[in-house]
Amino acid sequence: MTIDLWALFATLILAMAQIGLASILTVRQLGPEWVLSPRDQPRETSGRTGRVVRAHRNLLEIFPQFLAALLIVHFADFVGYLSAVGAWTFFVGRLFYVPAYVFGPIGLRPICWQIGQFGILIILADIFF
Repeated sequence: MTIDLWALFATLILAMAQIGLASILTVRQLGPEWVLSPRDQPRETSGRTGRVVRAHRNLLEIFPQFLAALLIVHFADFVGYLSAVGAWTFFVGRLFYVPAYVFGPIGLRPICWQIGQFGILIILADIFF
């Protein structure tokens, strides 16, 4: 398996860890009755729990772009050094995004988000270089 696909694997593990943590915290905050119910009355999490939930949602929003970039370089047979660097840059940005969102000072979260975005651009750069 290529180095960039290992970063994809690590990102999947990160997503699974995030949803697990978000689920546990949501049950603690909103109660098992609501979590196990059909959720006819929508409720939102708040505070740190809400931040963990939103961080996971944000990963789900950007993950298709990350996956598409990797698929493009693999299907076009342009996998190289840059796709590996870009994939791990994306993963590190997303890894630090969670604590930056939950605990970090104002302004740190967008920087981590931009690092992840930059990782996707580095992956795509393998097509041209």
